[in-house]
Amino acid sequence: MALSVLFGWIASTLCTLILVPQIIKALKTRHTDDVSMFMLLLSVAGNGFWVAHASLTGNTPLIVGAGLICAMSALLIVLKYMYDSR
Repeated sequence: MALSVLFGWIASTLCTLILVPQIIKALKTRHTDDVSMFMLLLSVAGNGFWVAHASLTGNTPLIVGAGLICAMSALLIVLKYMYDSR
């Protein structure tokens, strides 16, 4: 495996882990008032474009990482709607 591909997988893994603590906290506390909806929407949009770009260039680590971040941000949006509407 080329060093650049290895770095890509490491970067994708680390960046994907960013939202895991927030998801766990939201699920445990059922509280998302402090989570910015604007940030989540930007995350979905930005990472959606990264997935499109990576798909066109064949960058698998970026497709996986950005796709997972997009999905986790979407999950937080759903949780925010569920918990903030109570």
